[in-house]
Amino acid sequence: MPVFEHTVASLRELIRNENESLQRVLELIRYDPGLYFSLLTDVNSSAKRGEVTSLSQAISLIGAHRLEKFILQQDNYLDTDYLLYWCYAALAGETAMLINEQVSIANEDEAFFAGILPCVGMLMMLMLHPRHRKIVDLLLKLPVEQRIFIEEGLFKTNHVEQLEKILSLPEIYRDIVTCMVKIFSKSGKRNKFAESHSKLSIEYKSFQMFRLVDTAEAAARAILFPAVVEAQDKFRESANMYFKIAENEIEELLADVVLRFDRTCKEFKMEGLFEQCILQASSYVLPASSFVTKSEAFAKEIDAIYAANLEGRNIFIYGESSVGKRLLALSLRRRPDSLMKNKPFLSLHCAAMDSDTFEAEMCGDRGCLMAGSKHKGILQTAEGGTILLTDVDMIPIMQQDRLAGMLTGKQLHKADERPLAAPNVKLLITSRKDIFDEAREGRFSESLLKALNPVSIYLPPLRERREDIEFIADEIIEKYNLNLNDPALRLGLRDYFETQPFHDNLRDLKRFLFFISAKNRLKS
Repeated sequence: MPVFEHTVASLRELIRNENESLQRVLELIRYDPGLYFSLLTDVNSSAKRGEVTSLSQAISLIGAHRLEKFILQQDNYLDTDYLLYWCYAALAGETAMLINEQVSIANEDEAFFAGILPCVGMLMMLMLHPRHRKIVDLLLKLPVEQRIFIEEGLFKTNHVEQLEKILSLPEIYRDIVTCMVKIFSKSGKRNKFAESHSKLSIEYKSFQMFRLVDTAEAAARAILFPAVVEAQDKFRESANMYFKIAENEIEELLADVVLRFDRTCKEFKMEGLFEQCILQASSYVLPASSFVTKSEAFAKEIDAIYAANLEGRNIFIYGESSVGKRLLALSLRRRPDSLMKNKPFLSLHCAAMDSDTFEAEMCGDRGCLMAGSKHKGILQTAEGGTILLTDVDMIPIMQQDRLAGMLTGKQLHKADERPLAAPNVKLLITSRKDIFDEAREGRFSESLLKALNPVSIYLPPLRERREDIEFIADEIIEKYNLNLNDPALRLGLRDYFETQPFHDNLRDLKRFLFFISAKNRLKS
């Protein structure tokens, strides 16, 4: 298994220093996915009883002398093309470990290794198909299911399938891979997974570990590639839904991950890499763009929404999944003439809220149903700014009525029965369904609809606005530097844009463009 020269060099320096503790060596081994994996599988293939799932267990079996020999014999080094991959793996591992500190699913080593499992699979793909290195930086910008789609199309196998073949992996990690196989289809989409396990069962722990992996990967993409808006969305939604991390604690969590990564880079004398990756990403500013269309009728609707936005009206945007609802919401806030662009902005994934966490999320301590919570509610945190409510129709109907009371100053805190002041916030609201129709059918709170009083706009699916597809594709190609500018290729793309159904809208379009870009790289 290939390893990184800078990690092995630092580890060799440590093991030769008699004043350094073995514990410090163990803490650094985990930052090299190939080394960590090789050590675990080597120990497990020769272990006579039980399974070794952590580094501390491994060393207790093989001893310091054998560990030193193991590190010294490493000589299959990854080249500098994989330094971004190293950053990605370290950030995913740090995130998994940090979340695990709050929710206690597994021990520290197990959480970290789970976080880097997909990265181990990508190393196995490199060993099987050396040309995989040409597309690794592209694949890191995509979630696992879309990476699988591209790898399957190019290599007839994928990194999760390769992980599934490792029989020497401990059961806890094999179970995570099994979850991946069930949930991530080769078509680039996610299969629905019905969770029915008891919280005390082994299966439940495995599924929670899978969620930890999925959330940690989204965090790594969100940190390294801030232009990938869906990664930020995915991380926030998963952290909230699966691990009950409050929306306004997300930034603090990401900051802690980056701080830990900074320390790790210094440990390996890679400070320059930290500056190159993290500081460059943190300096990224979302462009002050507008949501543009070539349709005159649709353009007039968008202009009307921009005008209503300038008047301070709440805006409701609805349409199918992945049609650009969040992009339009962000453009409303980022426009140069927006009065809210420099004021607080928070987004809340309503599908992630349940009756136990709803009031804590909205109101913070005094309205909190969970003892010990210290965070402010988003209504207070976003005072004077904007809140984006994603999938607002997914809020349970009783909580919709309570939200109406919060927005109008007619609601009492559950904890102390004091009145809530009406917040000074602007609301951007998205949904797949028309909440006006839903309210007429009794499936959405009329009191909440009245409190929101929004101006609405419907975003049609791509198949109904084909004149915009090439324009949108051009933006994706430029944004992700996909290098698809050959005239003959562009002609073929136009034919594709005219005939494909795009059931998954922008997600389908982006996945296809990444596949074509990866295919072209392999040809070069």
